[in-house]
Amino acid sequence: MLSLLLAIAVLSLMAVMFMAWPLWHYRHTVLKTSVVSDAELNARLAENVRLFREHLAELENNFAAQAIGAEQFAQLKLELERNLLDDETSLREGNSKASSFIGIKTAALFSAFLLIAGGFLYHKLGSADDVAVQVLQQQKLQLDYQDMVQNRDPDPARTQALIVEYKARLNAKPNNLQYWFLLARAQMEVSNFSEAAKSYQQVLERDPQSSMIMAELAQAMFLRDGNRMSPPIADLAKNTLTLDPKNTLALGLAGISSFSKKNYREAISYWQRTVDIVGAESAGGKSLTEGIDRAKQQFVAEGGKLEELTAKSAYAVHLLVSLGDKVKAKPDQIVFIYARAWQGSPMPLAITRIKVSELPKLVTLDETMAMSPMATLANTPNIEVVARVSSDATAQTKVGDWQIKQGPISMKAIPEKIELKINEQVQTLEAKP
Repeated sequence: MLSLLLAIAVLSLMAVMFMAWPLWHYRHTVLKTSVVSDAELNARLAENVRLFREHLAELENNFAAQAIGAEQFAQLKLELERNLLDDETSLREGNSKASSFIGIKTAALFSAFLLIAGGFLYHKLGSADDVAVQVLQQQKLQLDYQDMVQNRDPDPARTQALIVEYKARLNAKPNNLQYWFLLARAQMEVSNFSEAAKSYQQVLERDPQSSMIMAELAQAMFLRDGNRMSPPIADLAKNTLTLDPKNTLALGLAGISSFSKKNYREAISYWQRTVDIVGAESAGGKSLTEGIDRAKQQFVAEGGKLEELTAKSAYAVHLLVSLGDKVKAKPDQIVFIYARAWQGSPMPLAITRIKVSELPKLVTLDETMAMSPMATLANTPNIEVVARVSSDATAQTKVGDWQIKQGPISMKAIPEKIELKINEQVQTLEAKP
């Protein structure tokens, strides 16, 4: 906020100088003649007339003495008359300009008025309050970072102060989508899940197609209810996955919903898809892997056979993925392996990820890895399989990535094993990922 005020002060000073400089320059270089009274002006004009008469008398004497001719006399007399008129005009105009000069005081008062009016309008119509909130956010982030560096928990009082500011701004701007979202995030940070859910609902009312808000609202409701699943939460997770099949929050909640219904196979599918996205070595991936193991154990404890869970679908593709000799890749780089429709949506029908260090490896893609229930290997006649080494660990294809593609492959006559050797470098981007 201080930097903003300093910038305003500097700009205001520049504006005042922009107005004052021409006036000062005009006063000191052009208008050197001071304003005189009428009596003094008439005295100067009378003196000019007296000098004119003296010069005219001298000129007439020279003409009478035949010192000059008639033509020269007439010319010199005309010049005297012109000089007299020019002097009178100059005196009167100079006095008129000087008397009409706008003084520095007047300019200063006018500048002050403009500055005050500008400040008032900015206070009423500007974004000073929003700038103050932004400054408070930056200060909080810096202090929180310092706390984390020193292995301390961030002070929740900073978040509470932001919550107060967000609410104040929403009182002035009740339809501001950004402030509702920031308020919800801040309330989640201090574990006020009930209020966070209300704030997320405000956002969703204004942006009903936001999959991210749906998922975060479902999470807030789940935490608000003491980690208990309910139909509204399950519906939110399902709707989120319809819009964004890769939303990890929704996948995790959908898995919890399936687990609570003792549908362990489906729970494992949701959680495995999440692990494939976030990585098995991440904190979330490790936690979900433990959840998958618990689902398997519970399935067996309730009379199921582990082979039933590990048995692959009839619609499964077995890929032997290896790395070509000319490929330059680091051991920790991610390899995305997926199947997609040969013609149609580029969305993967089944996808998994491994590291370069694991190659060569036999990988199986099946229906449990589907991104959407409506798009699976079972209902796609022909597919294309792809293995790609990602340069930035994201699923989006980038120029410079190494990959291999093979297709079309008929799902009615799936080969026992398909060999994929990654040896082609992406030169241009295609419509498909």
